[in-house]
Amino acid sequence: MSLYEATYLRVHGEEILDEALELVKTKLEELKMSHDLKPSLAKQVLQAMSRPMRKALPRLLARECIFLYQEDELHNEILLKFAKLDFNILQQQHQEELSIITK
Repeated sequence: MSLYEATYLRVHGEEILDEALELVKTKLEELKMSHDLKPSLAKQVLQAMSRPMRKALPRLLARECIFLYQEDELHNEILLKFAKLDFNILQQQHQEELSIITK
């Protein structure tokens, strides 16, 4: 997954990263079809393949990551609560700023 995301940082003419992207796409597709992945990891793969981090909106990506992390059986409950709280506080701040701007 890290190599897949890294390939999207390439610039025109980087043939090695172009080849790496094709290889990683093929391997991820094979993994996806084999059903050997845990459900939470399979969702991460699907999410990454549909929209790489570099092309995603940061706030939406953060929300999706919180939900994926919540489904992982090894998640840390305190860390999860902190991430949700941080997300909600920032969302509330944005709503307040938008309310001020639109008045």
